[in-house]
Amino acid sequence: MKFLLFVILVMSVSLAEAQQLSVKSFRKLENDLSARGSEGRTDQNGDRCAIIKIVTTESGFDFDPDALGSMGSIQKKGEIWLYVPYGARRLTIRHAQLGMLRDYAYPERIEKACVYELVLTTGRVRTVVEEEIGGQWLVLTTEPEEAMVYIDEVYEAGESGRVQKFLPLGRHAYRVDYALYHPEAGQVELTSGERTELKVRLRPAFGYVEVTSEPESGARVLIDGKEVGVTPYRSDPLESGEHRIEVLKAMYAPASQMITVTDGHTLPVGMQLSANYGTLTFQTDASSEIWINNEKKGEGSWSGRLNAGMYILEVRRPFHRSVRQSLEVKAGEVRTLSLGSPEPIYGILNISSSPGDAEIWIDGRSYGTTPRILKDILIGEHTLELKKEGCARVSQLISVEEGKVLPVHLTLSSGRSVTLQTDREGDILYVDGKQIGVSPQRLELSYGVHTIRAERGEQHTEKQLEVTETGGETVVTLGFGLLSQIHWSSSVTPKQKEILSRLVGNMVKVDGGRFQMGATSEQGSDANSKEKPVHEVTLSDYYMGKYEVRQSEWEVVMGSNPSRFKGEDLPVEQVSWEDCHEFIGRLNALTGLNFKLPTEAQWEYAARGGRLSKGYKYSGSNNLGEVGWYWENSGDRVLTGKWDSNEVGRNHCRTHRVGEKQPNELGLYDMSGNVYEWCEDWSGGYSVTSQRDPLGAASGFFRVLRGGSWLDVAKNCRVSIRFGRTPGNRSNGLGFRLVC
Repeated sequence: MKFLLFVILVMSVSLAEAQQLSVKSFRKLENDLSARGSEGRTDQNGDRCAIIKIVTTESGFDFDPDALGSMGSIQKKGEIWLYVPYGARRLTIRHAQLGMLRDYAYPERIEKACVYELVLTTGRVRTVVEEEIGGQWLVLTTEPEEAMVYIDEVYEAGESGRVQKFLPLGRHAYRVDYALYHPEAGQVELTSGERTELKVRLRPAFGYVEVTSEPESGARVLIDGKEVGVTPYRSDPLESGEHRIEVLKAMYAPASQMITVTDGHTLPVGMQLSANYGTLTFQTDASSEIWINNEKKGEGSWSGRLNAGMYILEVRRPFHRSVRQSLEVKAGEVRTLSLGSPEPIYGILNISSSPGDAEIWIDGRSYGTTPRILKDILIGEHTLELKKEGCARVSQLISVEEGKVLPVHLTLSSGRSVTLQTDREGDILYVDGKQIGVSPQRLELSYGVHTIRAERGEQHTEKQLEVTETGGETVVTLGFGLLSQIHWSSSVTPKQKEILSRLVGNMVKVDGGRFQMGATSEQGSDANSKEKPVHEVTLSDYYMGKYEVRQSEWEVVMGSNPSRFKGEDLPVEQVSWEDCHEFIGRLNALTGLNFKLPTEAQWEYAARGGRLSKGYKYSGSNNLGEVGWYWENSGDRVLTGKWDSNEVGRNHCRTHRVGEKQPNELGLYDMSGNVYEWCEDWSGGYSVTSQRDPLGAASGFFRVLRGGSWLDVAKNCRVSIRFGRTPGNRSNGLGFRLVC
């Protein structure tokens, strides 16, 4: 036996070998939270240490950190945890046998409570004596590649049809098998010279069949009882030998035959189908339905095939007696049958009206004028409509029964019910110069044009109202404030006019004045630096929405509803500052008014109660629960304790209908909580100097939002709290209200 002496470089440790420590890799473990959990430590300043996980199978290391020091280490299985303060830069590692790594500089900044991985390696040189090889390689390739290879009756897994096996010198047996192929076997002699290569190509033990059917294709094909496709059909590889072919198709008798498949050949198989149907045509009147064995086939006429056998034919028509007969169909016959027509079933209608002489229309067909007895009305439900000039049309669903008289008397109205109102209760209302009461008032107005007038002290306003039977306003609002200034676009729809009149009518006049803006004394320790310094602001008069903009108002203007929590009277949310401006542009075009987002100063002045302010911490109260929806009260039950996002979800916290809580001093609702409200301003710092009608910062990154939301803690719902978001930001806690 010969021996070969050689030198190799390997990574392991031996007292007799040369050693050197080095770092194989260093990286930050982004998803490792060890430093934040119970195994984490804090440094001398109370900050969370970083953990450097040193990966090594060795022990007995000494660690010498830089001037910041360390908070100790822990030996773990396969690694050592070293606790270092954030900002550490270097590390020296010593080991009695493995040597020293001096002043290793971390390749990235060490952060608080983060985890890093440092993989250590060592090098060594050792002498190895290797015995001379006493075998040889056998390389065996197969076709097909998926064939099973056995060497000395042991299965050998290959890759892409290639098996390579190191075997002792001498003779070895091999066998190659694969389904649907003939197996191959033999012996091979391995010598100490070159490797032995062997190629084995298996012969197929299968063929194919191609099945067609006449006179029609599309027949189901079964081979040995298993359905495999439809004609024309080419099979997958089919084991050589005998097989049964069957074809099935509706309207034909089944056909089958035995065939023999041979190795590597494709056998054509033609199947002749025998018809098992008759071809029939049925005819009746155009309004009747043809049913065969309780299955509808058509109306008026039907042609098609029916399998040989007995059938039940019916001709049906609503409110008629059906025609029914049996029919025997024979294979190969062609027939046309004329079927009878169903017999109508009538009831009697005795109809009158007030006033009389109204036109009678039933299901869109004229039947003369009232009063009248109609004897040829089919049984069942019908739409009865009466028309008379100067009166509103009236319609009613009637149900006529066989042989019975149905009396119907209808009254035609000469006018329409309308509600007249102003933007507050108690104003005196007049119609065509006659006083009818105080706002609001519901009354019947005759068809035609009327003059509607409202008086409030020395003020008055009036408009012309046309009442028609085809529709129009059902609620008419006379405005003394913004309502009187509306100039409707020609494109406005009745629904838009109704909903937007309500929106305009709910704008509250805010008398201008002077106030202290920012972290005033009632805000207490909850106030933060963004709310300072407190400074004096003077504002002019303006109107502000009594409510946050509702989803019904958004949808009637924009044609869609982006909100997560759906409801007509819920505040619209998931709208950006940019979305709000698009809404306002369309709203102004429809109404001719000049709506805007409030400035931050206008918002805070109104939230504090304007001139009527009582100095509350929240808008309208020092008790947030009275005036606002926030995380504790916006869900299924009242929550307590520390804010918890999981509790918010489990409790189904959400937005609520506008106006359900108490209003503030100005009659404004939900200015604390429910949804945050966009303001016009860029977010910026406060000025110490007095200001008049300020517009906020000249530019910035964030737009201001105010008021808190359904998922916020109480301190975020105060009247002076300030937040900002990018103009494109959207969330389910963010909406807006209008000023004008």
